Amino acid sequence: MRKLWMMFFVLAVVCASLANAAEKIDLRQALDVMSKVRELKTSGNEAVLCSLLRLDSNTTLNLLKREKDNLNFTHSRYEMLYEGIPVWGHSIVVSESQDSVSVMYGEAISGISRDILSTKPGYDTKKAMAIAKKHHAQKNRAEWVYEHESSRLVVFVDNNNVARLGYEVTFFADAKDGGKPTEPMYIIDAQTQEVVFNYENLNTETAKANGPGGNEKTGKYLYGANYPGFEVVYANEKSTMNVPGKVQVVNLNHASSGSTPYSFAGLENTHKSINGAFCPLNDAQAFGMAVFNMYTDWYGVPPLKSQMILKIHYSTNYENAFYSSFGGFMAFGDGKDRFYPLVSLDVVSHEAAHGFTRENSNLTYSAQSGGINESFSDIAGEAAEYYLMGKNDFEVGATIFKVQGKALRYMYNPPLDGKSIGHVSNYTSSMDVHYSSGVYNKVFYLMATASGWNTKKAFDVFVRCNRFKWTSSTNYSTGAVATLDATKELGYDTTAVIKAFQEVGINLSK
Repeated sequence: MRKLWMMFFVLAVVCASLANAAEKIDLRQALDVMSKVRELKTSGNEAVLCSLLRLDSNTTLNLLKREKDNLNFTHSRYEMLYEGIPVWGHSIVVSESQDSVSVMYGEAISGISRDILSTKPGYDTKKAMAIAKKHHAQKNRAEWVYEHESSRLVVFVDNNNVARLGYEVTFFADAKDGGKPTEPMYIIDAQTQEVVFNYENLNTETAKANGPGGNEKTGKYLYGANYPGFEVVYANEKSTMNVPGKVQVVNLNHASSGSTPYSFAGLENTHKSINGAFCPLNDAQAFGMAVFNMYTDWYGVPPLKSQMILKIHYSTNYENAFYSSFGGFMAFGDGKDRFYPLVSLDVVSHEAAHGFTRENSNLTYSAQSGGINESFSDIAGEAAEYYLMGKNDFEVGATIFKVQGKALRYMYNPPLDGKSIGHVSNYTSSMDVHYSSGVYNKVFYLMATASGWNTKKAFDVFVRCNRFKWTSSTNYSTGAVATLDATKELGYDTTAVIKAFQEVGINLSK
């Protein structure tokens, strides 16, 4: 079988003699001997960086973004291109301090040319889309409506470390009568037409005007009385839930699509009470603005590059909420028997955080990286609660769960829901990312409640990781190293972080 060399950056620089070995090396330890890389100024030197990393001559680095943080670190995020084709699922982050490389994250892929002899595909993107739709329809019987279709040529490295030329195919689909939203991602071999990898990319959760909000569990409250009024655009005696550049709320009125911002006469909205909730539209606007303000107040950046779009009253009796990365919106069902309408502060923040992750680390939504992806969204939910109310329950979706005392997930004790894990020894590769999220959820809880810490400080660390350190292929272990690095850079006490990861089975004290 052809072998692909997959190695971390330092392996390529320090251990180039291991030509036939697939090996991973601790970046922090290896950086001590990487004098050449340490002296490199990356700005404008992508070609030099490629050479130092021993990448193939036909593999290049494409700068995705470069930004300087408030600690004077400059972070450059790269994608790898093989003959101009993106290497799927692998990115590189290079951090510089005082004009020299201080640390790097991610994986470099070498030896692609040994596996891919030609970058000419055997068929076109239209055929690839047809293959993906056929695969989807065979596994999901319904009359489907497709939109946001996208396909592109990529290089994919499979589980045997073999590089394949393939098509990345994505689309958003829903049943004609609604209620079955899906956003699958396929990698299809560009020669054999084989579906070599796929997963569900729809980020789901199974969970200043005035007016009512809340539900039967939280109790009814009034914006403008119990809580501040929510921001709207007011003109010609009409309020519109569409604050430019910030938040837009759409009333789908039980449809599965729509884009018109909700508006109402005057400055009071009471439309509408449903399934035990008093006015989900008001909650959506208020909570959406709270999430937006949290990111801008704490980090000086919006949660999403584009306006946050929240679509409310999605379908009928839909007991879920989701973020569509390609549609660029969040949708919230009204629940039925298990849930009240799913517009709670932590769920709104959770869904928005999927967009934040997509635009930053782009953690792949499967395996351990998917668990971290899902955990970051749970963490963002708790951060929003702390931002708005100054306290936390460390329970996900507790206010929308109809059964008293129940929640979707429990960050302080993940296995309490019957499916989530709180230790790496319980992880399996087939595990749903909502349940593998328990490992990092537990870490966050332990950090946020440690002496000298609070929820904001813990969120500071994870936001820094998502923006500047994690990559699409980050796993539990490499993510933990990044978390410790971020803690040190922020000047926070590392003891709590080391102890938190130790409790879930990850040793950072080596």
